[in-house]
Amino acid sequence: MKRFLDKTWAKITAFFLFILFAAICAAATAGIVYLVDEQVYLDDGKRMQDSLNDNLCIPYLWEAAVYYRDSENGAVDLSDFNGNISSSPCALVITDTRTGEELARSGSTEGAVYQLSRPADAFPDIVTQRDVTVTAYLPADPVNVDYQYVLLQLLISWRYGLIVVAALSLALALFCLIFQLASAGHWQGHEGIHLTWFDKTPLDVCLLALVGLFSLTYDVYDVGQLIRGIIFLLLALLLLPVFAAQCKAGTVGKSTVIYRLLRRLVRRVKWLVRLLGKLPLVWKTALGIAVWLLLNILCIGNAYEPEFCILLIVVNLLLGLFLLYLATCLRTLQKGGEALANGDMDSRVDTRGMYGDFRRHGEHLNDAQMGVQKAVEERTKSERLKTELITNVSHDIKTPLTSIVNYVDLLKKEEIGNPTAAEYIAVIDRQSQRLRKLTEDLVEASKAATGNVPVNWEDTDVNVLLGQVAGEYTERLAACQLEPILTLSEETPLIRADGRLLWRVLDNLMSNVCKYAMPGTRVYLATAAEGDQVTITVKNISRYALNVSADELTERFVRGDASRSTEGSGLGLSIANSLTALQKGGFALAVDGDLFKATLTFPRIVKE
Repeated sequence: MKRFLDKTWAKITAFFLFILFAAICAAATAGIVYLVDEQVYLDDGKRMQDSLNDNLCIPYLWEAAVYYRDSENGAVDLSDFNGNISSSPCALVITDTRTGEELARSGSTEGAVYQLSRPADAFPDIVTQRDVTVTAYLPADPVNVDYQYVLLQLLISWRYGLIVVAALSLALALFCLIFQLASAGHWQGHEGIHLTWFDKTPLDVCLLALVGLFSLTYDVYDVGQLIRGIIFLLLALLLLPVFAAQCKAGTVGKSTVIYRLLRRLVRRVKWLVRLLGKLPLVWKTALGIAVWLLLNILCIGNAYEPEFCILLIVVNLLLGLFLLYLATCLRTLQKGGEALANGDMDSRVDTRGMYGDFRRHGEHLNDAQMGVQKAVEERTKSERLKTELITNVSHDIKTPLTSIVNYVDLLKKEEIGNPTAAEYIAVIDRQSQRLRKLTEDLVEASKAATGNVPVNWEDTDVNVLLGQVAGEYTERLAACQLEPILTLSEETPLIRADGRLLWRVLDNLMSNVCKYAMPGTRVYLATAAEGDQVTITVKNISRYALNVSADELTERFVRGDASRSTEGSGLGLSIANSLTALQKGGFALAVDGDLFKATLTFPRIVKE
């Protein structure tokens, strides 16, 4: 069958055969329906056959009764009855009802298969002087009958054959139809599905033509209805292969005129939406307000008409819903901005249901959040790698440094006669001790930055602690020509901290004072308790120009003297900052000219 799909002659043959078999099936089905209505299949057509015979004989019985009546009146001769009724398909006999005497005869009664008797006075307007009966005898194959009798006789005799004909013709018609649908789109000389100019016919135009044809012939009857049905059938048969070909090619909707018009309309609408989308939000708002005012003016001007009142209500209801949508979007964006401001990098703005500027703004917030999160992760990773590097290098340096220090101690115990060699040993000793201090500071800075330092929480009086620190550094400050000014809070400022770690913080600050403070100046040490905060302040005048910002001073390896000629590792303030953070305190530096100020802030403990 596949080799016939692209043959034009096969398609044309299938088309006409379908019409033929469909017509045969329709005629056979109509006959079956008629026979079922006449109950032919219940009594094998006996009742219908009797009805046919009655309808065939009764007119001739009436004609025989009229002839007998006229013979009694002398208008005709009864002896001529046979000659005048010779065209009858049945034999007619007139007999006396009482005596059974035969009065007249027309035709032979031999071989008759059906007879029908009627009294003459049973017919309207037939009055006879004698009581007579007219009888018709119908042979098996009557002659001189009309085509309707012959057709109905044929139907009765073919009552079971019609079922076979209808089923067979239906099967053949369906086969032809399936062949037409299967061959649709296949043409000789083309691979796959190929649409001809006829296959590209817009289906909506054809349907519109069918509707127009129906409307033009709606009030036409009899022959007009038959012609309309034939035209409808032919158009439908022509459209089915077109529809099948377009389905195979996937263009069943795209080929319609409605689709093309809608596609152009959608393009224009998208263009208009893009144009409006490029407008600033203020202009969009102004345009929306203008449209809303215009609709309200039109509706108010026709307020007496109910449809405009309904339109006004709908417009304002839609406006209210739109404003509610705007408020929801703004609230979502507000929450996203607040989360970003609070440092919550896991909370993202849900842009589902947002459109236009709101969606873009939400996406920008999410992008900014991701950027900040990425930067924080990179910074954390960098700090971790730096800390690991410092820790590893410090441990690697510590082993050979210990050997150097030990051998220097051994050399110092030996008697060396050369004074120059003794000076060299002293330099090595001093520098190795400095390097050991640097290594210890590196390890401590790494531990403090990573939070690996244990914290023993206890109530600490900062007045006592700062007083101890000042007393401890009295001699060193005097050696550096610095005068300490100690100002303690009148109240008892208690904080919860680790006294050992806090001492280390203050020790680093005082060490920086001794290294970098200008000789002959004062060093101010103070404590204060204000509200729920306790502050410790250390202020001094730097001997070097402070060209470094306060934030940079807390970085590792940053020192107050740019020449780096003084001793120190540049880790003291960084360690102090990390240790203060471990104790949940605040560490702040301020630089004003040559004035250096360090402020420690802790939550205050108030005892009842």
